[in-house]
Amino acid sequence: MIATLFGKKKISEEKLANVFVNAVLELTEEGFPAVAAEINESPEFLVNPAVAESDTDAFALIVLAGNLMEAQRILGPGLDKRMSALAISKFAQASGRSNAEVEVEVRALQSQMERLNFPSKNTVYAMGKVLFHRYDLFCFQDAYFREMKAPNPIILKRLNGLMGYFLWNWTEVNEQYRIV
Repeated sequence: MIATLFGKKKISEEKLANVFVNAVLELTEEGFPAVAAEINESPEFLVNPAVAESDTDAFALIVLAGNLMEAQRILGPGLDKRMSALAISKFAQASGRSNAEVEVEVRALQSQMERLNFPSKNTVYAMGKVLFHRYDLFCFQDAYFREMKAPNPIILKRLNGLMGYFLWNWTEVNEQYRIV
């Protein structure tokens, strides 16, 4: 409300991408141990998956891909593409990988999220399902879910509760800032 009275604050695409990537990396570093603990301590698994708290690379890509999917829905046309390109570039630089490699992986993850979560467009649910696939958690479940190659809904519900904390509120960013 006050932001609309006095105008929105300006933020450059470059600065927003930098803040976003740093936040994703920090969220991943600080939040993944809770996700790993939730997975490892789930009584629904027959065998402990033993997901290491330091195994954050795949999770960071899942968080980046999910957030960029949300940004595409909320940011205006053109801006979403530029933000995505800048964020991928900065993420690649921060992780010591090539830009093309990260972009291909993010696109593949986004495609997998859309496919696994069809017809829903809920990014949080998609992130939980992709997490199951990326860390290959199916083989630790009971036979019914393992043979169906589907996540146990009880575990998935708890993971989805955690995944919500890893998404940026792009609507609020769009309302409070004028991205230039």
